[in-house]
Amino acid sequence: MLERRSALASAKPYVSSTLAIAERPGFTLTQVAGLDEGFEAKLADAVGPLPAKVERAEVNGDRVIFRIGPAQFWLVEPESGATPASLAGIGAVTPLSSSRVRIQIAGAPMREVLSMLVPIDLHPSVFTPGSVALTGIHHTPVTLHCTGEDAVDVYVMRSFARDVWDAITDVSLRFAESR
Repeated sequence: MLERRSALASAKPYVSSTLAIAERPGFTLTQVAGLDEGFEAKLADAVGPLPAKVERAEVNGDRVIFRIGPAQFWLVEPESGATPASLAGIGAVTPLSSSRVRIQIAGAPMREVLSMLVPIDLHPSVFTPGSVALTGIHHTPVTLHCTGEDAVDVYVMRSFARDVWDAITDVSLRFAESR
């Protein structure tokens, strides 16, 4: 059987006294979309409460649900999750797990690092925990999920993961300790 190989297998995690950047493997990502009446009610019955508006996430146990469009959702859960199988007939279900890499940036400088890479308002009063932003890093589409005051998960297409990793770690060099 084929095993999933990380697109960042050769990348070294970045750690300083104030900032950590690392891949967060071990997740499934499923996109669900629907246009029929009652789609959201059926989806909520299957996965739990949905985010009320676009660019928000809802945590339901070990599952996180992003509303990425008016009738479009991402479901993120551990690799062992069984949600995709339970969604048959609810809407258009697209497995995205093998096409995305998740990178975590954690530490007080997280917002400063991202401000050099993305054209969105990262002020703590705007980009709060639970916020989701579809944006870009060096012309590469990424999805940001603010997981805490000083932590964000960056979802990037597998083909561009190393380029985005390099961009993030390059702008983070200012936070490295002198050796």
